[in-house]
Amino acid sequence: MKQLKYKILFLASWYPSRVNKVLGIFVKRKAEAMTRLCDIALIYVVDDHSLRNENYELVSETENNVFTVRVYFKKSSNKIANILLYNFRYLKSYYLGWQAVKSKWGKPDLIHSNVIDRSGYIALLFKLVKGIDYVITEHSTPDIDFLRGITNKTIIPLKFFKSIVINKCSFVNVDSHPSLDYLRKVGFKGNFGVIPNIVEINEKYLTLTQQTKPREIKSALHISILNNRKNVADIIRAFAYIYNKLNRKDFVFHIIGEGSEKDNLIKLAEELNVLNNCVCFHGLVTDEKKLEMLTNSDFHILNSDDEGFSVVTAEAILYGIPVIATKCGGPEDFVNETTGILIERRNLTELKNAILFMLDNSYKYDKVKLHEFGKKMFSPETISDLTYQAYTKSIYHWKAGNTQKVLKINPDWKVLDVGSGHQPNRRANVILDKYTGDTIHRTTAKLEIPKDKYFIMGDALAIPFKQKKFDVVIASHIAEHIDDPIMFCNELQRISKSGYIETPGPITEVLLPANSHKWIVRKSGNGLVFKNNKYTKPFSPLFYSIFYLNREGYDFDTKKSDNKFLKFISWALNSIWKFIPYTYARLFWKDKFECKLK
Repeated sequence: MKQLKYKILFLASWYPSRVNKVLGIFVKRKAEAMTRLCDIALIYVVDDHSLRNENYELVSETENNVFTVRVYFKKSSNKIANILLYNFRYLKSYYLGWQAVKSKWGKPDLIHSNVIDRSGYIALLFKLVKGIDYVITEHSTPDIDFLRGITNKTIIPLKFFKSIVINKCSFVNVDSHPSLDYLRKVGFKGNFGVIPNIVEINEKYLTLTQQTKPREIKSALHISILNNRKNVADIIRAFAYIYNKLNRKDFVFHIIGEGSEKDNLIKLAEELNVLNNCVCFHGLVTDEKKLEMLTNSDFHILNSDDEGFSVVTAEAILYGIPVIATKCGGPEDFVNETTGILIERRNLTELKNAILFMLDNSYKYDKVKLHEFGKKMFSPETISDLTYQAYTKSIYHWKAGNTQKVLKINPDWKVLDVGSGHQPNRRANVILDKYTGDTIHRTTAKLEIPKDKYFIMGDALAIPFKQKKFDVVIASHIAEHIDDPIMFCNELQRISKSGYIETPGPITEVLLPANSHKWIVRKSGNGLVFKNNKYTKPFSPLFYSIFYLNREGYDFDTKKSDNKFLKFISWALNSIWKFIPYTYARLFWKDKFECKLK
């Protein structure tokens, strides 16, 4: 069987855009990595102060195989008005994005939200309104003090609403086990799992030449947003102690980044007499310069109080650079004896000892082993495979037939669509049809054969498969066309363990007949009753023409009109039709079902 290529719609709370070209770059990496296995579309909604004349601007393009829709909306300059307008425009922007995705890319099998906040609420709305299941990747940073019992309280804004989003979600992926433990400890209940972030490398800067002895001047590196949570001050104090008290002059500590604490850190380094002696600030640098400095360093230091993951630490490991990291959340999952040293938070003594060890022993770490470990943990291939497995376990509900009946189908089940025609079922692995060209049995002559399905040309009265070959067989709007319905039903039961059959019902055959329909079908108990169809023209030609307004390919005349009232009537009739008794005959059967002629 071919692997089904799921259609996944990403909803991004953060994503690179003209407003911020860097924000949410990890979401972009994840979406692009998933194109290896799935068809991916993405919607990102963001307010944009540059909008002047229009309230909304939609930009859609395909970027690295991701159909990307960015919707920019204008905030009101009036603060009071903005309170009322912001959420309305935010929701309308998603509606506009959804319309663009649906018309140009199609409907998704599953929604992937990043994160619980913002886009998670939109994903919940889609499930309630459209019936589309969703998964979430959550990037929140765990409260380590609360997790370890140092404090008894933690702050979870909008906890009640987040609980609903998680409860209705098929799967919540966090990027570290401490993050998972934190969500559980605060009381969230759901289907959780851990999948790390994708960390990519530039092969140009990958040099895994093993050192045989320590370099004369060792280079230590720290990269971050310089705020209090990163605790860079203690790193400076540790290096100052080694430089001044132990009189070691065989190292330089480089700091890359900007932030609210930068001026204070420069002042501290100056007071400790290490500024530009052994501690150097570089501010923001280009990606190329950052990689050059990282790959030329001997070890990297992360001294944070809490982290959800720490991409830069994982990045260092991928380039074969050993690390010192605090037990602050994310790094516990991938910093070990092979990759570096874990120390307690805010423990200056442990930090000093770890730095001293690295100054003397960092060259002994096996760069190849570090790189291979990093690839196994963070590569796009690894993460996309894990995410695809999560998708597979999350997509159980599939729609079938004109009524969009929801069927629960296990991910490993084999599914056959008999008489697939121009609307093959999304979940089917194999599709079967008797006609490849023009036929009266389809309202369109086009037979569709998706690339992720096997097509078999065959007769539904002699299906070319062995007994119980399939777990589910779907026969949508074919039974009313069949010459021998009893033989057809027997064939379905022979080749499958269960199935779904849908046909027009008696009312539809009276009001909306088709010359190719040989039978009037109705459900009776756990079975179907077939009766010869004698209706050759609509009971009401006007009703017929309005129901199929502006549509082609039908046996009788359909009305053509741009009248808004007629369009509304046609839409309303089509929307409620499946809820009217006897407009359809629908049967989901297991093992066997009854079938008889009347």
